[in-house]
Amino acid sequence: MIESGFIPWPKDFARQYRDAGYWSDQTISEILENRFERFASKTALISEDGTELSYADLNRLSTRLAIHFNQLGLKLYDRVIHQIPNSPLSVLTFLGTLKAGAIPIMTLPPHREAEIMHFATLSGASGYAIPGNAKGFDFQELAGEVQKKCLTMGMVLVAGDTPRPGYHSIDALLRDPIEERIEAGGLPRPNPDLPAVLQLSGGTTGIPKLIPRTHNDYAYNFLRSAEVCGLDESIAMLIAIPQAHNFAFACPGLLGVLATGGREVISSTVSTEHLMGLIQRHRVTHFVAVPTMILGLLDHPDRHRYDLTSLKMILTGGSKLNPEVALRLRPELGCEVQQVMGMAEGPLFWTRLGDPDEVTLYTQGRPQSPADEFRIVDPETGEDVAPGDLGELWCRGPHTIRGYYRAEEYNGRAFSPDGFYKSGDLVRLHPSGNIIVEGRNKDCINRGGEKISAEEIENHLIAHPSVLNCAVVAMPDQLFGEKCCAFVVLASGASLTLEDICDFLCRERKIARFKLPERLETLNALPVTNVGKVNKKALREIIVEKMEAERHL
Repeated sequence: MIESGFIPWPKDFARQYRDAGYWSDQTISEILENRFERFASKTALISEDGTELSYADLNRLSTRLAIHFNQLGLKLYDRVIHQIPNSPLSVLTFLGTLKAGAIPIMTLPPHREAEIMHFATLSGASGYAIPGNAKGFDFQELAGEVQKKCLTMGMVLVAGDTPRPGYHSIDALLRDPIEERIEAGGLPRPNPDLPAVLQLSGGTTGIPKLIPRTHNDYAYNFLRSAEVCGLDESIAMLIAIPQAHNFAFACPGLLGVLATGGREVISSTVSTEHLMGLIQRHRVTHFVAVPTMILGLLDHPDRHRYDLTSLKMILTGGSKLNPEVALRLRPELGCEVQQVMGMAEGPLFWTRLGDPDEVTLYTQGRPQSPADEFRIVDPETGEDVAPGDLGELWCRGPHTIRGYYRAEEYNGRAFSPDGFYKSGDLVRLHPSGNIIVEGRNKDCINRGGEKISAEEIENHLIAHPSVLNCAVVAMPDQLFGEKCCAFVVLASGASLTLEDICDFLCRERKIARFKLPERLETLNALPVTNVGKVNKKALREIIVEKMEAERHL
């Protein structure tokens, strides 16, 4: 049962959120069904090849898939790992899975066997939706390996390719109008208080945790985000970061666009020239971008060749936007910026339309919901710090979870006894009431918005026969903000190169490529603190000094 391992909101808080109108007790599919009917003739989704789907198309085709999925054996609350890259098939499969009453697990295309096996076994997943082949990788072979080890995994759905025997083609299901033979009225209805989607944590401790977002809280999440961002029927939003990301999906993302009658332009590549072409061709008004993508746009030598005058707003998050970069947007692109500091666990801090430049350019916003509560505390004592002092951000509210899925022991560390989520982000309170993000308290690397757990990489690295001890830290990078640096103590007589490490992590440990170290440093011993722990602060100082010396040379 999905209830096993899921921590609901306390009854008094749930009652408060209902009474205030934040929770509507509708499923996400019911909310979208209303929009599909209201905006039926309008364009909802545009693919990079120019294919357009209307709201009526999304409704009809997602219902078709839902009926097929149920007929193939997918049941209420079954978990389905979703790994299809940005495309209309990805959107339709997600919507169809929701309508079928099942729960999508939003994984990323770069994830490999190590991550997918963890998600499958932890969740008891019964389905797996994949591309056949993407960027030269055979996902059907990966599915076969997962099925050998995860006995609950019975259904594999393949998009855009010929399926292997026993697997099912999503393309073929979409071509079969099963709704003409079987009524859609029999589709199961989930409880809005139970999980609708399992998102992934930033992975600060080991492999990412599963984040249970309920219909009630996630619907309020994207509806409120859309309101804060001023979305309406006139907007065209370009999304090129992975659609599975919480930011691209519901902050306000795809779901916020669909809830307000706009259209989404979806791209499978982040090539700046390609994105500029999409902005020009489809008169994009809103661009969802991490800071590295914004820099790519501003610094592209051929930007003048494209008509980007339709662009009104860049929504940016994932990592902190440098104020000097934000200052360039209005004079160079003629658009505004809204910053968001958020996480898939739920908390969302936005700057607002009409905020003064001091807030828009130099802070990461304030809570989006009137019912959101936050504290800035000393992470060692749990006591509130003085206004303006640096502390860890703790959050509680109508779209902030009360616990990770099936992670009882970790939940005791990640949440306070009274239900505040300990974000691990180090922030200061600006006099305006907005927050300024200063860094991370938890041990992770933020590579252009992708969070990489140092502990996870260390656990894989230590398995290499040439590695006696290791530690992974963030090193500064002008484009991505941070990259991954591995410090290694070699076994006696051993030698090791960065290429050796990356080959081992990909071939033997089967981890996603974006997690690979991008620099290797060898030491005779790792520095330790006075209580015997690896001194990562010292390691970060070592790599910064080395890089600074190299820059001067």
